[in-house]
Amino acid sequence: MSVLSSLPKRPLTDGEIASLNRADAVDLAVAVDDGTAETRGLLVATASWVKGLALDDDGWTTVETADLDETERYEALRACEDAVRERKER
Repeated sequence: MSVLSSLPKRPLTDGEIASLNRADAVDLAVAVDDGTAETRGLLVATASWVKGLALDDDGWTTVETADLDETERYEALRACEDAVRERKER
């Protein structure tokens, strides 16, 4: 089961994000804060990639993926965060 398919089709709670961080398959999961109480943007990182996820009417969608073989982790996180914020502004 992929990380994306395991997410509920609703905003995540802080506890659910903490659970993702404890999962063996994920190195880092962090909310992209938009100033609301609900998490509608998420960064998920493994040893090999970073994904920026956004919640829309159909559930969670990958809006950006960065391969860590080609990009430094910090830059990958930044690019994915920017893509999530841009998507949420539409």
